[in-house]
Amino acid sequence: MVAKVLSVADTNPWAKAGVMIRETTAADSRNAAIFVTPGSGIAFQWRSTTGGASSNAQVTGLVAPYWVKLTRTKNSFTAYYSPDGATWTQLGSSTTISMANSAKMGMAVTSHNNGVLCTATMNNVTATP
Repeated sequence: MVAKVLSVADTNPWAKAGVMIRETTAADSRNAAIFVTPGSGIAFQWRSTTGGASSNAQVTGLVAPYWVKLTRTKNSFTAYYSPDGATWTQLGSSTTISMANSAKMGMAVTSHNNGVLCTATMNNVTATP
């Protein structure tokens, strides 16, 4: 899945917008995602066990607009970012998450600040099952 994150409201340095693949829609689901933040750079985040802790790899100093891409090959997830949508840089290492084939994928936004709405703008969204 690919998207260009044009903007993310600065509700918290860890507010974020990007693309995500989740095993289910449950709050504690296994997942992998790549996000653009207003104050913490670009982050590849994942939870490899249901209900487990999330892990993170990040590159600081980058803000929207930026392209993000998340790929899945069987149970291997890899995150990339790009300033132009043509030249991609892998963020961190690929991670293995045993996830059902029927996982959900889509865009994700969070304010990282309970009770505060975060708005984000994305375009050029593409998804290949």
